[in-house]
Amino acid sequence: MEAKILTKPADVLVVDDEKHICEMIRDGLSSYGIDCICASNPSQAKQLIETTNFKILISDIYMPDITGMDLLSHTLRHNPSCKVVLITGVVNTKNLADALQKGAYDFFQKPFELERFIEIIAKALADDSPFGNLPIKAARAMVKEAELKRASVESIQALVQTVEAKDPYTRRHSEQVTHYATCIAKYVGLPAKSVESIRIASLLHDIGKIGIPDNVLTKPGRLTKEEFEYIRKHPALGAEIMENISILSTEAFLVRHHHERWDGQGYPVGLAGEEIPFGSRIINLADSLDAMLMQRTYKTAYTVDKALDEFKRCGGSQFDPALAIEAIRWAHENPEKIIHPIST
Repeated sequence: MEAKILTKPADVLVVDDEKHICEMIRDGLSSYGIDCICASNPSQAKQLIETTNFKILISDIYMPDITGMDLLSHTLRHNPSCKVVLITGVVNTKNLADALQKGAYDFFQKPFELERFIEIIAKALADDSPFGNLPIKAARAMVKEAELKRASVESIQALVQTVEAKDPYTRRHSEQVTHYATCIAKYVGLPAKSVESIRIASLLHDIGKIGIPDNVLTKPGRLTKEEFEYIRKHPALGAEIMENISILSTEAFLVRHHHERWDGQGYPVGLAGEEIPFGSRIINLADSLDAMLMQRTYKTAYTVDKALDEFKRCGGSQFDPALAIEAIRWAHENPEKIIHPIST
């Protein structure tokens, strides 16, 4: 759709690569006596933004080449007083946070009720305040997502507990790995959001063992080569389970790679060095520490000093060498946080 040419300046610019959306909004605004220009080409919209002082820009977020976020930044650079309203068929907290941080006025999800949408645009035209409803909408969406994520984690954790119930040696293992991974992540100074992803991934890191036959999972002695192949599948299987919950995609990625090795000899993919997600490297250290401190039928429990010596010895082969040193420092500075598992 070509831009509509008006004899007087328009107050609103509507940008959407779906022409029928542009037409629907244009007709709705027209019923309120509000003139607008429609552009289905974002490049054309950028030129209009540079030459016309619109009061409101309404833009879809997901468009080819130039996104609504790009137009938001472009608009506020050329016309800081213009109120930008973003619309999208897919809402996530990252979009909301980005829109809020960049200065958007409001945010709507398709399909929306046209009459209500037009009423809000009309009020925005008459409103001198630069602040719309976006902060409240963003806060509510983030709370809702946090609650949903917590419920999802609790549901999957129930599955973890069914796995651990099969094997007395792994009871409390997930919680102890989570404790170590969270402590190390905080110690190396990761931001709170990353620490939380590592906490959740650690809690769920062995969920894939639900697909391992009981006779392999609960075997008291060492595994045969064939049996170990079953074990090697659990990171990928766990990630696949978690990937069915979209809000756990970051954590699923960490779970998939928590058995990779720094030297590339790990599984399931054989990533090496910094190819391995940083959070997965932390979980690998935490998982190994808890395993070394636990007594099994085929080995005695390591002392803390022996376990930390293994970190140092295997830095550069199994573990990220710099991260292994940080884990050793954390353990020396926080001996009271070392858990000594009860022998079973």
